[in-house]
Amino acid sequence: MSVLRRKRARPQADVEHQIRHELEDILTILRIEECALELEGFDSGTGTATLHVTGACPDCDASAVTFIQGIETQLKLRVAELRAVLLTVDNSR
Repeated sequence: MSVLRRKRARPQADVEHQIRHELEDILTILRIEECALELEGFDSGTGTATLHVTGACPDCDASAVTFIQGIETQLKLRVAELRAVLLTVDNSR
């Protein structure tokens, strides 16, 4: 008889480290250089990451805000614990 075991949750710091690493990788691929996209925090209870965008240009074609749906999808594929991404934007430079 097999016993189903519940997978242990990774420490929050490990998940945050992986999110930061994956963000660097994704932004390198997209070549978004005009703005910074940083992890503000991760809520392990809800699986929600809050990302902060600095220097975003809402009218620019190649800003992180424009690509956020793709960035969110890629992060969810790469980080198993991630369920949602919230975005805060600071357009000042």
